[in-house]
Amino acid sequence: MPDPDLRVAVQAAEGGMKIELVGELDVATAPELQRRVDEIASADGDAWIDCTQLTFADSSGLDTMTRLAKALRAQDRRLVLTNLRPMVRRAMDVLQITELFELEESP
Repeated sequence: MPDPDLRVAVQAAEGGMKIELVGELDVATAPELQRRVDEIASADGDAWIDCTQLTFADSSGLDTMTRLAKALRAQDRRLVLTNLRPMVRRAMDVLQITELFELEESP
């Protein structure tokens, strides 16, 4: 059964920040990611969000990621989402926000 909570782990990485999302990113848990946005946006380099264990994202949660992507883009930085689950990718496609992110699969 998916974890109804969200865990956000942020750590420095070569070239920027690595963020791991575990659980569900929705209206109830988006504030947990929002609390970390300033930390991520004030760091140097790009940001990679590992979505391997992100089991769900609704429009509220994706709005938080969109705001982060726009903040980084304004600083000529990238937000890269890795290992998106099909359900999350479909939600991004429906909201027409996929182009705001770089998407990649980990090797």
